[in-house]
Amino acid sequence: MSSPEQIQQQIETTRESLSSDVNQLADKVSPSAVVGRRVDRMKGSASSLRGRVMGAKPDTGRLQSAAGSVSGGVGNAPQALRQQAQGSPLAAGLIAFGLGVLASSLIPPSSAEQQLAARAEELAKEKAQELRGPVQERAQEIGGQLKESAQESAQQIKQAATDAASETTEQARSRAEDVRRPLQG
Repeated sequence: MSSPEQIQQQIETTRESLSSDVNQLADKVSPSAVVGRRVDRMKGSASSLRGRVMGAKPDTGRLQSAAGSVSGGVGNAPQALRQQAQGSPLAAGLIAFGLGVLASSLIPPSSAEQQLAARAEELAKEKAQELRGPVQERAQEIGGQLKESAQESAQQIKQAATDAASETTEQARSRAEDVRRPLQG
């Protein structure tokens, strides 16, 4: 059996192991530690994404401040961007442009923009009216030419069909005559 000193030593070893496990568990579920790990993960993702897209070393100071302001809810955005734009600065630029267009559509237009848009619409209508007459004339002219061409083509097809029918009829009569002669003779 074990001596009291050995039992005491086992108890101390178990106590130290349990204390270490409890400390690790507390660190793992601590809100500040969780946020710290997420921030570190975001920093790594942003750094990796920039390296893959642009092929340049990131400015870590700016990335650290940007990553610090990102919440856990946007954790999937770098992964999605990485998959879409990996190795392509053009794709990254298009994504940025799309985000800019989206942001601008969320901002209501100013009165100056509304006036400018109304004036542009009026000018477009005026130009359309000016061009309408010549375009209609040209369309009618082209339509007339196409009609004449179609009539000529139809006449040629009709003549070819008539000729083919006459030739087929003549050949049928000739073959019928060839078949009748031996039977009559």
